Amino acid sequence: MPSDPLKTAAPEGIHPPHHGPGGMMARHASVGSLVVLSCIMALGLSGWLGKPTSEISIEEAGARLTIEMPAAIRNGDFYETRIRVRALQDIGKLQIEVSPELWREVTVNSMIPSPESEGFEGDSFRFGFASLDAGNEFLFKIASQINPRLIGKLEGHIRVLDDGRVLADTARTMRVLP
Repeated sequence: MPSDPLKTAAPEGIHPPHHGPGGMMARHASVGSLVVLSCIMALGLSGWLGKPTSEISIEEAGARLTIEMPAAIRNGDFYETRIRVRALQDIGKLQIEVSPELWREVTVNSMIPSPESEGFEGDSFRFGFASLDAGNEFLFKIASQINPRLIGKLEGHIRVLDDGRVLADTARTMRVLP
């Protein structure tokens, strides 16, 4: 009596049920895994997990300060911060201050325009620019990247100064997700 070639040729641990053709879905992804994958992709595309850009404006005695930056972002992502200053009075020496807490575990890649002066004064990074006449607007763009190990919240202040005198000040918060 000849032996079954599948029984003799099969490696150890392979049994007859493994040889069968299986059901219709045996060669396809399960419906459940497709639903889960679709939900994860829809959630990611919705923007709920990061990258919603928020804008805040504050107008004080000497200047109107508008800041655009993400309210939530994933670690490792690149982002831009746009700081707009509209002078409500003549500003002799425009300065922008950023709290170091906003740049903890952040790599700053570029600043446009380049500041005339840079330093750390008091408790903040300070960037100096030329004068700004009343009614004119100045745009400062900072391109950055969140370092991959950062998770949590960044909180700090951004200020506009005229040669050391505060014209506008606002707090900013950015949530960093994994």
